[in-house]
Amino acid sequence: MVYVDGAGRDTSKRCLPGTREGLLSEIKDWIDNSGEDVPGVLWLSGTAGKGKSAIAHTIANWFLERGGPGACFCFDRTREAELRHEKIISTLARDLADRDPVIRRALASAVRNDNELRHTKDAIRQWKGFVLGPVGAASQAVAAPVLMVIDALDESGEARSRERILQMLAGKLDPDSYEPMKLPTNIRILVTSRPLDDISVQLDAAPHVRHIFMDDLPAESTEKDICLYISKKLTGPRNAFEDEHFKELAQKANGLFEWARLACEYIKGMKKAGVDPMDRFEDVISGTSESQIGTHLLDDMYHRILAENMPEDTKAMARVRSVMAQILASLEPLSISALTAMRRHFPGASSSYKVELVMWPLSSLFAGTSDSHTPIRPLHASFYDFLTDESRSKKFFIDKSLASGDLAFGSLRVMKAGLRFNICSLESSYLPNSAIPGLEQRVKKSIPPELSYSCRFWGAHVRTIAFDASLAKEVKAFLDDERLLFWLEALSLLKCVGGSSVTLSSIADWVQVRGLTTFLRPIDSHCVLVTGSCRVYGYRRFC
Repeated sequence: MVYVDGAGRDTSKRCLPGTREGLLSEIKDWIDNSGEDVPGVLWLSGTAGKGKSAIAHTIANWFLERGGPGACFCFDRTREAELRHEKIISTLARDLADRDPVIRRALASAVRNDNELRHTKDAIRQWKGFVLGPVGAASQAVAAPVLMVIDALDESGEARSRERILQMLAGKLDPDSYEPMKLPTNIRILVTSRPLDDISVQLDAAPHVRHIFMDDLPAESTEKDICLYISKKLTGPRNAFEDEHFKELAQKANGLFEWARLACEYIKGMKKAGVDPMDRFEDVISGTSESQIGTHLLDDMYHRILAENMPEDTKAMARVRSVMAQILASLEPLSISALTAMRRHFPGASSSYKVELVMWPLSSLFAGTSDSHTPIRPLHASFYDFLTDESRSKKFFIDKSLASGDLAFGSLRVMKAGLRFNICSLESSYLPNSAIPGLEQRVKKSIPPELSYSCRFWGAHVRTIAFDASLAKEVKAFLDDERLLFWLEALSLLKCVGGSSVTLSSIADWVQVRGLTTFLRPIDSHCVLVTGSCRVYGYRRFC
């Protein structure tokens, strides 16, 4: 069954102890309430920065630590290329099976009796077979609740990407019986998201969905929680802050935990001669007007932090824009070492400096800046939105399209340099991947992240730019020699060979605009080779 790694709960994202106690208690009571009229779905919505994800992870960790059968699945805007919306059901089902033997046996039976169910793209069939059936079986054995947490549903992509998920949560008609799909009585599903129109239309109309809008929570309680959070962050031997300072910042936060986090990071941030944290505190207080709310409040803090850390020099600023465009345009987060390795293959002189010099000062805005092997990504979805919206970020606007050509050339050249015959030095070409012991460790050792990324996404990056003759030559060179076979083997080892024919077909479409039929012929033949051959020129089996 397809499974998404890294989409589960995160202990580091939990609420600070002592905060959000009222709301957390309310959600816990809902989970444990066994009444027949209890809604099976609770939708927690709110604008950016309200702390929805912290609540989701707190609940998920609390439930799993007490031993309950549960699962947590988080969407992430920076990982849309993983198509998580297509894999959420199988991932949740596998996690639930790991937590409960009854669900595990029921899931095994469902797959054994209908093997095609593992591969179908019919989300409704998977929902019924992987989740509703096994959880229903568990409800007959034990009355304890089964919890699923779906965090940041609004970050699943375009509205169409979550249409099926919303239909399942809202209990739309079962295509087999034309009856509404009912949730087992013991199931509880906590969903968090921004209140986007498509999500609101589906969930607000469903009678079994309870909606808590975080913007409607008592302002006094939220301000008290933010004040406690700020006091924990700013208390220290070098800081002379007192309770009135914490309260003043909490009032300025206007209910936004993310603003409070940024403000604390700014106040504790870079030390300059003659400037202490109290000076920076006063800058924040005096620079924040009472009329600023929501995204405007967050944008002001983003401008403040970037203004302090961005260089004035034109050449240095161009470097910063290039690195940040690469980060935002990448189809999955890459580490500093992987970003740097790819930049060495970019056209021009953009690889002549270190990525870490750009990213280290931005640790309050990006995760992964302090470790060269941790993927870098914006810490909060609102910062991604800010950088890519010129009306909000103004002089700090990052045009992702500027990195499209670099990523296309870079991916092809990374593969040219890194791919080789039998890349994992396997002893036999006659064994399927599943029969090779320790293959996963070999793959990690032999296929570095930048090469793995390039093999999976080079076609997507080529398609994003207008036809370019020099890039077409790079593509043709890749297809005309043995690297094509090396690429297929790498995809097989990465469990991604199924996407090879789609990549090649899309490249054929890319060049067809210019009518280059002589270029199309080898691509068409390669597509046939990929889709119709299991053993190629003595290569290992691609399955």
